[in-house]
Amino acid sequence: MTTKHKPEDIIRILHVDDQLDFAEMTTTFLERENDRFDTEIVASASDGLARLADSPFDCIISDYDMPRMDGIDFLETVREEYPDVPFILYTGKGSETVASEAISAGVTEYLQKSSGTEQYELLAHRITNAVDQSQTEQRLQTLFDRFSQPIVEVQYEADEPIITHVNSAFEDVFGYEANTLIGDSLDTHIVPDNRTDEVTAINHRVQTDGGLKQIETVRETVDGPRKFLVQIAAYDDGSGGFASYTDITDRSERRETLKRNQDLLRHTEQLADVGGWEADMETGELRWTQGTHAIHDINPDEEFEPSIETAIEFYHPDDQAKIKTAVSDCRTHGDPYDIELRLITAEDEQKWVRTTGEPVYDGDDIIKIRGAICDITQQYKRRQQLEQTETFFNSTQDQLFLINVGEEFTIERLNQAWEDTPGISAEESCGQTIQDVLGEKQANEVRQKYRKCVEQQETLEYQEQIRFGNESAHWQTRITPVVIDEDVECIAGVSRDITDIKGHRQELIELKQEYQTLAENFPDGAVYLINENFEYVRARGEALQRADLSPADIEGHVPHDVFPDELADEACHQYEQAFDGIATTDEQEYNGDRYRVRVTPVESNSQEITHVMAVAQDITEFAEDREKLQRQNKRLDEFVSVVSHDLRNPLSVAEGNVELLREDCRCDNERIDTIDSALTRMDELIEDLLTLAHTDKRINRTESVNLAELSENCWQNVETTGADATIHIDITATQTIEADPNRLAQLLENLMRNAIEHTNEDVTVTIGEFEDGFYIKDDGSGIPADERDDVFEAGYTTTSQGTGFGLSIVKQVVEAHGWEISLTEGSEDGARFEVSNVEVSQIESN
Repeated sequence: MTTKHKPEDIIRILHVDDQLDFAEMTTTFLERENDRFDTEIVASASDGLARLADSPFDCIISDYDMPRMDGIDFLETVREEYPDVPFILYTGKGSETVASEAISAGVTEYLQKSSGTEQYELLAHRITNAVDQSQTEQRLQTLFDRFSQPIVEVQYEADEPIITHVNSAFEDVFGYEANTLIGDSLDTHIVPDNRTDEVTAINHRVQTDGGLKQIETVRETVDGPRKFLVQIAAYDDGSGGFASYTDITDRSERRETLKRNQDLLRHTEQLADVGGWEADMETGELRWTQGTHAIHDINPDEEFEPSIETAIEFYHPDDQAKIKTAVSDCRTHGDPYDIELRLITAEDEQKWVRTTGEPVYDGDDIIKIRGAICDITQQYKRRQQLEQTETFFNSTQDQLFLINVGEEFTIERLNQAWEDTPGISAEESCGQTIQDVLGEKQANEVRQKYRKCVEQQETLEYQEQIRFGNESAHWQTRITPVVIDEDVECIAGVSRDITDIKGHRQELIELKQEYQTLAENFPDGAVYLINENFEYVRARGEALQRADLSPADIEGHVPHDVFPDELADEACHQYEQAFDGIATTDEQEYNGDRYRVRVTPVESNSQEITHVMAVAQDITEFAEDREKLQRQNKRLDEFVSVVSHDLRNPLSVAEGNVELLREDCRCDNERIDTIDSALTRMDELIEDLLTLAHTDKRINRTESVNLAELSENCWQNVETTGADATIHIDITATQTIEADPNRLAQLLENLMRNAIEHTNEDVTVTIGEFEDGFYIKDDGSGIPADERDDVFEAGYTTTSQGTGFGLSIVKQVVEAHGWEISLTEGSEDGARFEVSNVEVSQIESN
C-alpha cells in the first residue's frame, strides 16, 4: 500500500548518469527504501543543468565519469547558481584524488558504487540526511534573517570571533552594512577599548564551555555606546556560535524586548541542548523553559509546578549543598554563579549539567534569580576521556607515537618520553617523514613493517635495532592500525628501549659463570647467588652434599621452598638488607651443623644491585671450641672474683692490723716487719694475677706512638728503690709505631721492672730499635739459656720479690698486637728482649 504524502514532504531528486539502465535500477531501489523520493533521470550534465533551470530539486545525484562534462565540472557549475542544493557524487571510478577535488568543490556526500543492493540503502540514508540537514539550515537561515533582534554568527579563528552572518536588524541597530563586517573580527567593530578583558573571557568560555550564556554589557554602535543584554548560544565543539543583542539602555524597553527574546531562546535551546529558568524571590514561583523540562526528562505538558526546593532535590545528594549555597549567596548578596553538578532526572538518569544564575534587581532589591542550565554530559565524558588519554600519553614511560599512513609515513605525534632519546625532539619531529628522522636505510626497514600493518590491519610486535644520532639502541615495538570506516587512518605505536635489559641478560650470564666457578671450588660450605625475587640462581659447595641437598633442589626456588620456616625467615631478612646495600653476617644451624652466613650485595656494571651473594661456611668445630672457651672464661671470671674479693678483703684486714700493732708497740720490731713484707708480697701477687686475668687478648684500636717519649714516661712509673738504676734510650731516630699506647706502656713497665727486680747491683736498662721492632736489655746477670723457654709462663720468677706474672703479661700484650717476642743474651751479659713484626708507621731524623 502506497502512502500518500503532502507535496511539501516529497523529496525531488535529479539523477545524472550516462548509464540510464543503472540509473533506472538505482531509482527503483531508492523509491523502495523511501516512498517520499521522486526521482528524475537525465543522461548528461548539460541536460541536468537545463532541468535545474526549469524546476527546483531537493537533491542531485551525479556520476563522475561522463562525456563532455564530468561530475566535478558539473558540481562546480551547479555550485555557482545553486550553492545550497545537496549534491551527492555517486561514482564507480572514484579515487582519493577525485574525492579530494569533490570536497574542495563543495560536494555534500561522496559515495562509490559497489556490488549488491546494500549500496542503495546507504545511498537512501545519505540522501535523506542531506536533504533534512539542508532544509533545517534553510529554515534556520530564514529565522535568522527575519528575527527582529540583532543577531550575529561567528566562527573562531586563532581565538578571534570572525563574523560569518549578520541579520538586517544587526545592520539597523549597530549602523554597519553586512558586507563591511563579514570576514572581520566582531570585537574590532563593537567592543569598547575598556572591555577587552571582558570579551577575552567571553570568547574563552564560548570556545571551552559551550552552552548558553547571558551578560549585560556595553557595545559600540555607529551612534555611540549602548547597553545591551547579550545572549550567546555556543556550538558544542566551541568552534563558534551566535549572539543576540537586546538594547536595555532604557529599563522599560528592556522589559518589553526580553519577552520578544523568548522565541530566540526556545530555538537556541533546541540547537544547544540548554534551558532557561527564572525564580521569583517574593512568591517562590519557579518558571522553566521547555529546554529545562527536557533536561530533567519531564514532559512540559504534564502537571508539574517546580519550586526552588523541588529543583534542588533533582541534584545528586552530594551536590545539593553546593547548589543551595550558590542560590542562597545569589539571593542574599547578589553573587552570580556558574557551576557544574550532577543531576538525577525524573527517569532516574544521571546527567552532568552546567547551571548559571544571576540576580535581577528592582532598584537595590533582588527580586528574581534568572539563569540557564545546559546538559554537558557528553562534553564532560569527552573531556574526561581526553584528559585520561592525554595524561596517559604524556606520563607513560614508554615511547608512544602516531604515524600518518600516507605514502611517506609522516610522524603525527610523539609523547614526552621521546625527549630522553638522543637526537629526538618530540615537538620538532612532528610533521617529518620516517626517512627524515631515521635516514633512508633504516626508514626502508621500518616502512615495510608499517605497510604490513596497514595491509593486514593487524597488530604487529617485534624487536628492532635503531640508531638515533650517534647512539644505537634495541627496541621492543608494538604497532596497531587505527581503523575508521574500514580504512586505516593512522598507526598507533609504543616502543620500549630494552638495551639495558639485553645488557642485564648478558651480565647475568657472566655473573652465573663467575659465581659458579667460585661456588664449585668453595670448601667447607656453600655459595648461593640470589635474584631480586629471592630465587636461588646458583647454589654450589661441599656443604650441600653433607646436608643431602643438590643444586637442583635449590636453584629456581625461594628459601621457604627449601629450608625450615624460621631459617627461611632469617635468610629473607638478610637478603632484603643486602638489596638495600647492607652486608650482614649471621650464624645459623641446619641439620645439627653450625654455619656462619655472610650475605653481600652484587652490583652490575651500571652500579645497580641486581643480585646478592650468600656464603655459608661450616663452623661447627669452631663453634664447639668457642663454647668450650666461653666455659673456661666463665670459670676464670669466677676465679678472679674469688681472688679480688675473698682473698683481698682478708688481706686488707691483716694489713690494717699490722699497722695498728706497729703503733701500739711504738718500736722497731723485726717480726712485724716480716709480717708486713709478706702481706705486701701477697698484695703484689694478687695485683699481677688480676692484671693477667683481666688483660684482653685482642687489640681493637691502635694509634701512632712515639716509642722514645713513652719509654721516658714509663721509667718514671717504675719503682727503683734499693737499686742504682738508670735508663738509656738508644734510639737514634724518633720511631713511631702502631700500637695501643696503654697496653704498650704495660709491656715496657713490666720489662723495666723485671730488669730491676732480678739484680742486686747497679743496673742500666737500654731501649733501642731495629728494622721491624725494638728491644729492651739490661746489664744484669742474665737468664740461663735452659730457662729462657719458661720465663713467659705465669708464676716464673728467680727472686723472692717477684710475682712471676710480669713476663706473662708482657707475652699477652705482644700476642694481642700480633707481634713476636724473643729472649737472648745481651752483648754485655744481662738479658735482651726483642719485640719484632712491629708496624713502623713513621721514622723522622732527629
